[in-house]
Amino acid sequence: MIFRSISTAACLIAINLVAFTVRAADDQPEPPVSWKYPPEMTGSRVEVYRTIGDVKLNAYIFEPKGHAKTDHRPVAVFFFGGGWKGGTPGQFLPQCLHLAERGMVAISVDYRVLSRHGVLPQECVKDAKAAIRWVRANAARLGVDSDRIVAGGGSAGGHLAAATALLPGFEDADNAGVSSMPNAMLLFNPAVVMAPVDGHPEVVPAEKLADIAERCDGRPLEVSPYHFVRAGLPPSIIFHGMNDEAVPFPSVQLFHEAMITAGNRCELKAYEGQPHGFFNPGRWKDEAGAGAKLHYYKTLAEVDAFLVSLDYLKPLPIHETFGADFDAKHFTTPIPNKNTEVRDGVMWTRGSSGGKYPPMVYLPVAGKDLEISFRYRHLGDGGMVWFFVDGDDGFGSVDHMLRVKLLRNGVQLEVDAHSMDPNHPMRQNTGRPADPVSKAFRLNEFLPIEEVDLKANAWHGVKLVFRGENARLSIDDQLWVKELKRANFDAAKRKLLWMQNGGEAGIEIDDVRVVGVGE
Repeated sequence: MIFRSISTAACLIAINLVAFTVRAADDQPEPPVSWKYPPEMTGSRVEVYRTIGDVKLNAYIFEPKGHAKTDHRPVAVFFFGGGWKGGTPGQFLPQCLHLAERGMVAISVDYRVLSRHGVLPQECVKDAKAAIRWVRANAARLGVDSDRIVAGGGSAGGHLAAATALLPGFEDADNAGVSSMPNAMLLFNPAVVMAPVDGHPEVVPAEKLADIAERCDGRPLEVSPYHFVRAGLPPSIIFHGMNDEAVPFPSVQLFHEAMITAGNRCELKAYEGQPHGFFNPGRWKDEAGAGAKLHYYKTLAEVDAFLVSLDYLKPLPIHETFGADFDAKHFTTPIPNKNTEVRDGVMWTRGSSGGKYPPMVYLPVAGKDLEISFRYRHLGDGGMVWFFVDGDDGFGSVDHMLRVKLLRNGVQLEVDAHSMDPNHPMRQNTGRPADPVSKAFRLNEFLPIEEVDLKANAWHGVKLVFRGENARLSIDDQLWVKELKRANFDAAKRKLLWMQNGGEAGIEIDDVRVVGVGE
């Protein structure tokens, strides 16, 4: 098998995604984009990866600072969108610059299109496969790892990225015998259903299918990724607007379901109300432009988390002391709010949210084997802290993994797993619907309350260590220790959540740390 599996022993440390996910668009730096052809690809060096007749196809290569030919870095190869008719490699200039800054090699490639070269999408697929073969064949010279090649792209480029992994054939003499199979896929609003699907006439309107068939010279089935879904495909992540007018959202839902059913890892990130190309900065003006810039940063955060989970990127550690340098944008919860503020070097939450649950605070993280710690104290009688760890549910979505209820007289744990079986015996809340993205049902395992004296309004230290399928939770070092082993713990962690019921006096939290095991 060409693509590399995820190492359960990988020492991952948490990444602070919030710098991307929660800032207002005006607070973000303007991403560099080049929509011209040929593009202005500042920060890259250029090599020709393929020559067909008098056409030379360029690879724009972005390298991390200090990169050497002796390195074995992961590499991302991007294909631009444009309906196989036009477009420019400059579309993915900002993503390439970002990944190079994070330590990967990134390459945005040119390929033949109808407007410039008079070709069908089939020839675009040949170019895309040739690009992956070129990178793998030249891995030693480029300083990249031939077993960690990511194919990425948007729209028609997303189709080409998927095509490199799913479509048989379309190979030619360039680097013959070298595999064109990528090791992972980053798919932005990809065209993955190119031909009619039996039993699903609604996923792509008939007029769109007719247009695709015309572009493909009446042979759309041979280039339709959905129709070649099978087991053993590389892990993938899809970013799609639910109001996409060019590539209907139901088509990627169907593709996602087929990938999961076949046993592949496939995550679908659905963006409510967003149109085609919603992640492209610099394409629109005014509110639409600000929204595109914000969604560029949101999708970039998800790209980082996905690549961290594969051990292609090393995330950044989190250590929040709520001191003078506190940045509220580190949290997905707006701070301050009516219940929460930072004062005297701690985060203070009090009162009631007015809703079903106590006041909440969210912190995004990324990683698998993690050490999570914080300290807390009550300022008055009563109340509790409910601490959640959310992670990948194993079917392409994110949900609760472990819940820790810190009461005044004890600790209660709840382990949440997931299943596609609606009649699973551990599905206790049968009225709860399946996850809207993964279609999985939550399984609830409630452990009995264990007595621990936490009545004093004093600081208590909490530490939770995940290593593979094992979790070790302790309070005040040896005051209380619990070790668990569950299969669902061996998954990427994505979010921490504190749910605090501290009354008017409130609860304080301080010294939040998330690092990789062994760091």
